[in-house]
Amino acid sequence: MLKMLRCTVLFYVFVVVCTSSIKNPSSCENLNEIYNIWVPGDIIIGGLFPVHLRTVNDEGLNIPEDRICEVFDVQGLVKILAMIHSIEKINNSTLLPGVKLGYNIYDTCKETTKALKAVMKFLSKANSSDYCVEVHCNYTDYLTTVKAVVGPATSEVSISVARLLNMNLMPQISYSASAKILSDKTRFPAFLRTVPSDVYQSKAMAMLVHSFNWNWVGTIASDDDYSRSGIDNFISEAENLGVCIAFREIIPFYASDQKATSRIKEIANVIINQTRVKVIVVFSRASYVIELFEILSIHNINKVWIASDSWSSNNNITRLENIQNIGDIVGFAFKSGSISTFQDYVKNLSYNLTSVNIFLKKFYMLYSFCSEVQNDDIDSCISNENYQMNYGNNHVSNNMELLHQGNYFILKNIEPGVVSSIQSSVIALAHALKNLLKCNEEICQRSSDFAPWELLKALKNVNITEEGTRIHFDSSGDFLSGYHIFMWKLINGKMVFNHTVAEFDIEKNAFIIKDSHFNELKNVISKCSNSCQHGQLKLSSEGQHTCCYDCVNCSSNMFSNITDAQQCYYCLKDEWAPAGSASCNKKQMVFLEWMNAFSIVLIFFSALGIVLIFVIIVIFIKNINTPAVKSNGGHISFIMLFSLMLSFASVYLFLGKPNDISCKIRQCLFGISFTLSVSCALTKSLAIQIAFNFNPANNYLKNFYNSWLIIGFCTGLQVIICTMWLIFNGPRTERDVLRLPREILEECNEGSYVAFAVMLGYIALLALICFIFAFKGRKLPENYNEAKFITFSMLIYFISWITFVPVYVTTKGQFLPAVEVVTILSSTYGILCCQFFPKCYIILFKKENNTTSSFLKNLYDYSLKSANISPHSQISPKSSLNSIPPLSIQKHSFKNSVKINSKSFLENRVNWMPRKRFSSL
Repeated sequence: MLKMLRCTVLFYVFVVVCTSSIKNPSSCENLNEIYNIWVPGDIIIGGLFPVHLRTVNDEGLNIPEDRICEVFDVQGLVKILAMIHSIEKINNSTLLPGVKLGYNIYDTCKETTKALKAVMKFLSKANSSDYCVEVHCNYTDYLTTVKAVVGPATSEVSISVARLLNMNLMPQISYSASAKILSDKTRFPAFLRTVPSDVYQSKAMAMLVHSFNWNWVGTIASDDDYSRSGIDNFISEAENLGVCIAFREIIPFYASDQKATSRIKEIANVIINQTRVKVIVVFSRASYVIELFEILSIHNINKVWIASDSWSSNNNITRLENIQNIGDIVGFAFKSGSISTFQDYVKNLSYNLTSVNIFLKKFYMLYSFCSEVQNDDIDSCISNENYQMNYGNNHVSNNMELLHQGNYFILKNIEPGVVSSIQSSVIALAHALKNLLKCNEEICQRSSDFAPWELLKALKNVNITEEGTRIHFDSSGDFLSGYHIFMWKLINGKMVFNHTVAEFDIEKNAFIIKDSHFNELKNVISKCSNSCQHGQLKLSSEGQHTCCYDCVNCSSNMFSNITDAQQCYYCLKDEWAPAGSASCNKKQMVFLEWMNAFSIVLIFFSALGIVLIFVIIVIFIKNINTPAVKSNGGHISFIMLFSLMLSFASVYLFLGKPNDISCKIRQCLFGISFTLSVSCALTKSLAIQIAFNFNPANNYLKNFYNSWLIIGFCTGLQVIICTMWLIFNGPRTERDVLRLPREILEECNEGSYVAFAVMLGYIALLALICFIFAFKGRKLPENYNEAKFITFSMLIYFISWITFVPVYVTTKGQFLPAVEVVTILSSTYGILCCQFFPKCYIILFKKENNTTSSFLKNLYDYSLKSANISPHSQISPKSSLNSIPPLSIQKHSFKNSVKINSKSFLENRVNWMPRKRFSSL
């Protein structure tokens, strides 16, 4: 009850106010005469259009009087004509039989207060002559003068209008207000629009910037709902795509002209100084863009400007002097349907003094005046407020040709997208009315007395296709028609913007290229930093934009194969790459190849050693019964030569591409063959020591001495070592991908290096024992002195293998096997040269020393010297020899030896020698 009481009181108060206002209607009548067009009808549709661009700025306004509009805009007139033409088409059709649509159109002057005054009249009670708006608690049954509103143009004004129209849920269809906030049906339930939300325009702009690889852009926006919403959406979408915003400039919307101009100058300086920013996105009022371009046009900055629908097709900007110095302008405009019938309508317009269209009459007056006064620049003349002072003369030329030219002037100012949106708005209302009034081809069954909210409900269900254009509102009250993208183009010294290069399909979320010139924008580079090339990575400094970075080469064995790589990737283990690589190279397989120069040298010396062994064998076979051969061991010499030949042959297994078999054979072959060789040398040195060193302990040794047993035992133990090595952890092939930077080393892994060391250590132990025995026998007769040469050969062995160890450990790569080969050759040549070359020299060049008598004489002289007997004594060798038992110089057998007695050194020495061997000399 209390609520109803308050409503009743308010109603009576408001009625009193409305009644009082009738007493002095003069101001309202002036408003109607100048700023509105009214045509009666059964159903009235309101219209809000910006025929003028602003109101006179008067900061000293202290009373709520109406402001005067200035700067006539021909494009605003075109919008009004589009609505009138669409309504007349409906009235002339059979869509609403028996129902005539009227209209009440107001000029908003792009000013919110102006629009709200018009809306108050729209909301006045139907059939009321005093424009009285009654206050009710429930407007369900409240009938308004106007049933729906087309407009306004801007989001800023539309938001304010929509809040007021929400009271009655009066349908409001805007033809160009695209702010995102207006899609919120909670706050704006009665708002609809025949254009897409700015969300899609901003997204399309971000995609455009990203597709051309522009990652360093600037943004400019005026401080109004439309511009703030659009630019914020763009920044959000762009940053999600990796685009960085170099600067974000805002032009104050409600500030004085002086403050706005000052701010625009500051923005112009920022643009001039930002040389790396080649692309700028602008959501702003056209008037601000004009001021900005007037400053920048003298600097020839040559940038790419991405224009929102609010100024992309503004003729006043195209008329600016030196506008071509600004650069390329890429504009977004709402996708349009067919407007050919409207263009014909404009061509056939004529001046009628009694016409209610005061805005068309004003245009004809201005056009007539400007054609006479300033024929070269009619555009500026019409929009310039100084020329409008002559409007009061009501002068219109009688020249019909001139008026006809005025129609073509109107045609030049048509914005196809906006005109198409206005047409769609009216058509949607007409079809909603058809459904609401239950019209058929002959009659509408319901009367026109309905509340606005009923029409809104019917409007939301409209889904038709008119001349190829689908008219349907989504759940947010928006159209998803898409956008035309066009580029401004200089033709015959004049800038035009009717060159469509692409379209943006909202549903497919993709661009449709119409002209290849669109792709020429790829040549524009707008980046904070140059792109990092393949083989580089982006390194951003802390606190910088992600788009501002340094390019650093990838490290060795890393690569990057994309532009602006965030990181470098490691090559595979079998690949390599130098620093700054875009790809990895396969590592080359390396080993000690046969045709390598060093390998050829090694092969040569190995083959030479084998050839020398064959030569020595031939020499020894031919002279097998001579003292020189017998003193060198006889048949043992041939075994020793065979083992040395195997050592030389093992060299070939260290060369070429390794495999498991060659890896296993080469070490064992060398180890066993060289052990056999050293065992033979040990046997000879031990025999010499026992034969010439008289010591009571030798009596025990000589009884057990057997050269074949010693050789077999020493060599057999090495065979066991190698067998165990091969069984448990033998050598095998291995590919080392890490040791060398650019190659894969194919080598033999020795398996158990302990076993390898034991094998070599065992040879070294035998060589050491051999060396000790040989060293003790170094003073034997010259022609019989095997011990001295064995000593030298063992010294060469020790020097070679002691040098081998540190070199082998520190050497890497394919020449590692060559280190062991050199050691094998040096130690093998040491034995061959020291133990066989001297005998060959005697056999070939000292034949006089290779006789029995020569050997006996040397032995006799050595015995006398050892017994301290003068060689010049009267004892003759021959007589002495007759009394000496047979002596064996070489292969000693102690089976027939005699016991030592202590009569004399000479007798003892002779008695230790095997008689049978000596007699053979």
